[in-house]
Amino acid sequence: MLVKSKIVELDEWLFIEEIPDSYVPDKPLVENRVVIKRAPVHMTNFQLSTSGLFVLYTQMSFDQPVHIHTEIEGEAITSQFIFYKTADSKLPYGMSRHNIRYIPSVQTTHEVKEGVEYSYFIAVISKDYYLNLIKRDSLLHKHFVDDIEKGIYASFSEEDLMATYEMQHTIAELVESKKTGEIRRLHTESRVVELLMYQFEQYNDKMQQHDAPLFNEEDIARLEHARQILEQRLANPPTQKELAMEVLMSESKLRKDFKEYFSVTIHDYLTRVRMEKARSYLLEEKMSVYEVALLTGFGHQNNFSSAFKKYYGVSPGELKL
Repeated sequence: MLVKSKIVELDEWLFIEEIPDSYVPDKPLVENRVVIKRAPVHMTNFQLSTSGLFVLYTQMSFDQPVHIHTEIEGEAITSQFIFYKTADSKLPYGMSRHNIRYIPSVQTTHEVKEGVEYSYFIAVISKDYYLNLIKRDSLLHKHFVDDIEKGIYASFSEEDLMATYEMQHTIAELVESKKTGEIRRLHTESRVVELLMYQFEQYNDKMQQHDAPLFNEEDIARLEHARQILEQRLANPPTQKELAMEVLMSESKLRKDFKEYFSVTIHDYLTRVRMEKARSYLLEEKMSVYEVALLTGFGHQNNFSSAFKKYYGVSPGELKL
């Protein structure tokens, strides 16, 4: 399997990766990070490769429209995500879309616009590797495997879907992981499986609720605003009633729509953000348990320690050792 991409206007390849098609469980990962700051391009690339798998995460913006050319040779399944935000966007986190595709060799060229912040994630998985991750006879992807066996280009979902918080979190975990060696390879594989699971799950939910109305732009803006409020006020978060009033929604609609849009309840989302921030404060900024308890909105150090141990399985003190 050969994967390569270039910016047409620069006339040079961003990467050319030759990936063995066969699935070799103990093949080590090769990691690469590249920064490109050459007009009109501002780009950072993170790449991981091993037998049967290539992962790319790119953050990019452009001073003028450019064209990105990509080639994939060989049968591949891709898990693709794109996040994009214009400077005047009313949505704090911009928009997103994702899909799973079967690609029996392809060459594509896409124009990207100036003044837009893009984040792009793709896991290119050989057919052999994919069918080792998700068994051929699994009901999760029966219709998709039928298309793969025909050897023709196919998308898992007819329409691209919006990425959930869980998907974004999994991508961040994969890209930002500090693990090394065999643990890093196992961590990467587990996160790719987790992403596919979230994509399957969202598609199945959509099929079961196909008559339900889609979120309109106003709903999305209010939900994204609600998420931003929770993240920015960890030390003193609003109640769900106060949050609903602030984003101009009824409390019941906010709870229902938040769960459907982000695939997590407001309470669970706030807990996750608090715990992840707390872990960062403890490990990276070397703060005391008392300081972290205050910054993450716990009234007492003991309450924070109990919640932290329940979430991670170790106490804050044990984590710092």
